[in-house]
Amino acid sequence: MADRVTAQERMLNLVLALQHTRFGLTKRQILSEVSGYSDDLAAGVSMSALERRFERDKAALRALGIDVVAADDVWTPGDNQLTRYHIDEQAYALPEDLELSGADLGLLTAAALLLSRLDAPEGRRVAERARALGAPHDDAADRDGAPDAAQERSPELVVGGLLDLMVYEPNLRPLQSAVLEGRIVRFDYHTQDHQCTTRRTLLPLAVVLVDGRWHVHGVDLDRLPTRAERLDDPQLRRTFLLQRIRGVVRSVEERELQSGRVRDAQTIAAERSREEWAGSVVADLERLRQEQSARLQVRPGSEAAVRLGDRLHAVSGAATSETTFDVLTTDYDLLADEITGYGDEVTVISPESLRTRVEAKLRRLLADHTGEGER
Repeated sequence: MADRVTAQERMLNLVLALQHTRFGLTKRQILSEVSGYSDDLAAGVSMSALERRFERDKAALRALGIDVVAADDVWTPGDNQLTRYHIDEQAYALPEDLELSGADLGLLTAAALLLSRLDAPEGRRVAERARALGAPHDDAADRDGAPDAAQERSPELVVGGLLDLMVYEPNLRPLQSAVLEGRIVRFDYHTQDHQCTTRRTLLPLAVVLVDGRWHVHGVDLDRLPTRAERLDDPQLRRTFLLQRIRGVVRSVEERELQSGRVRDAQTIAAERSREEWAGSVVADLERLRQEQSARLQVRPGSEAAVRLGDRLHAVSGAATSETTFDVLTTDYDLLADEITGYGDEVTVISPESLRTRVEAKLRRLLADHTGEGER
């Protein structure tokens, strides 16, 4: 029996499905296609029970500030069986002319770190204080005794629920703090080319989110040369994927390292501001992403189609254009891991190296679950 989908994962699946739909989804489509509903529907849970679950999930998302919009079908207005639901991404988009300075970004990072450490009582106090500072006082509402929408929200839901829907990376905050404080860190790292982990010593320069994954970019102290004239070598700076870090990131005291290497690393770090380093690594990763594509055949209406969402680009002129897509990636091995998790919902057409990776991973999974060696 498949593992039961948690409420948080189900709501995340719902958000992804309703964001990445052109015309919206009917309730029946949601309950039959979105993981967390469809699994239980297939297991025999009644449609009415799933409809009540969907209504509860809509209310919970609304409490988090995510509004699920309902709209009549254009051909049959008033028929609630054909009502279509979607999430208006423009309602949450930042203004195009908004520019954030380094100080602004620092404040936002600090706020995110603070919120991530709050427990429920602290979250309640922060939410109440925010309402007191930012919400206009409505005398009429006070007289009528009717609470406004902000007062109806549960602070525990606003803080705790948002954190539940965030991607969990245990080493994200330690690395962000290390960037802000200029601290050197050490961690064990596993790559697709090594069967075992290697220990890395890094002065982090930036932590960025690209292609849905967190990366840390910094000066690799293990690669620093003894000759100072080679400090401009770009190979001295490396980018690591947080999900490949094994164990906990730990700070390293400078006295534990060769003083010359520490000075060289700090010299490289001082060449640019934190914002410039972040912009540089994002640009490099985006260039890599544009250069690496895969052609996939994806089953329509499947969980893979929902989760891959707007990363899929239809192939014009293909005989099976309704199921054949190109997807860009910064890492073929991670894409292979993701595709493997979708089982027969995705078939790799090209490149052959990706197809080979997926086949090897599927064979290992089969061997793990059957006790048979690879053939």
